[in-house]
Amino acid sequence: METKDGRKINNYLLREEIGRGAFGTVHLGIDTDTDKSYAIKEFSKSRLRRKERSDMLRQSGRPGMGAGKPSNPLDLVRGEMAILKKLNHPHVVKLFEVLDDPNDDSLYMVFEMAQKGVLMKVDVDQVAKPYSNDEARRYFREMILGIEYLHNNDIVHRDIKPDNLLLSSGGMLKIVDFGVSEMFKGNDDKLKKSAGSPAFMAPELCIAHHGEISGKAADIWSMGITLYCLIYGRPPFRTSSLVDLLDMIRDDPIHYEKSTDPDLLDLFYKLLERDPSKRITMLEMRNHPWVTNRGKLPMITEEENCRALVTEITEEEMANAIKSVANIFTVVSIQCRYKREKNKKEV
Repeated sequence: METKDGRKINNYLLREEIGRGAFGTVHLGIDTDTDKSYAIKEFSKSRLRRKERSDMLRQSGRPGMGAGKPSNPLDLVRGEMAILKKLNHPHVVKLFEVLDDPNDDSLYMVFEMAQKGVLMKVDVDQVAKPYSNDEARRYFREMILGIEYLHNNDIVHRDIKPDNLLLSSGGMLKIVDFGVSEMFKGNDDKLKKSAGSPAFMAPELCIAHHGEISGKAADIWSMGITLYCLIYGRPPFRTSSLVDLLDMIRDDPIHYEKSTDPDLLDLFYKLLERDPSKRITMLEMRNHPWVTNRGKLPMITEEENCRALVTEITEEEMANAIKSVANIFTVVSIQCRYKREKNKKEV
């Protein structure tokens, strides 16, 4: 619905564009009933159809896969949306609802608003203002807790970078943008596809026909590059050529300033270990001397951090994962008609 103030999707008034994520545009959305602000991501259903076709081609060689007619493209993400809506962690952005406009190509995801914006804006040809060791430690600890929670929910993010780390009005870190995230089953976090922002991609993803790789280990490398940005204001590898960048990530040494804290340097070596089988794990990371400031700042336990894990998704939650914009307009129309009829009777 177009209004003088902008587009209106159900009770949300879409204002200015506030960002662009993986495969989608993010708008400021105002709930006209409560005047509360939300970040509303709009993306294309035709992209889901392309994803469906590529998934069917990949799965056609597997027993029982790839047969039959293409499903509704929304069915491809209905389960993922149901899971994302149930995620409940202070350092993972909250998804409130997903709205489908059946008369348009758009799907709308309504997220909580992170008023202070990105943690750091990283550009290829500029150096951002670095954070102090203490500030970087605080945000990295919050990142650990958020990513650990996602991994324990069988989700690998695949695009961890400062642009996808937002700050709430209270300065709390929020992990956002699940546009290229993958869900896995049990302990099998092996992925075949490359995804994410090239400057933050793990070296094992920078090899043609790389085969299966650990999604968790790739996320940890990206966390290391992100921490490098927080400390130095830039990623370690910078070039305008994608081919050269991938070569640098695979082969070039990583340079650190001489003034770097020895504990932090040790953490960098372990995060940015090119062999994923030797790379630091989440459990080792949360107990590292730099992360805990030599034991002065112990992390909460993994059990406490992951207390609110997503339980099994019910059929009702699957059915309600995506709401139809048209259906909601129909309800409003019925309500208005009911009020008119009621008023006539009263008169």
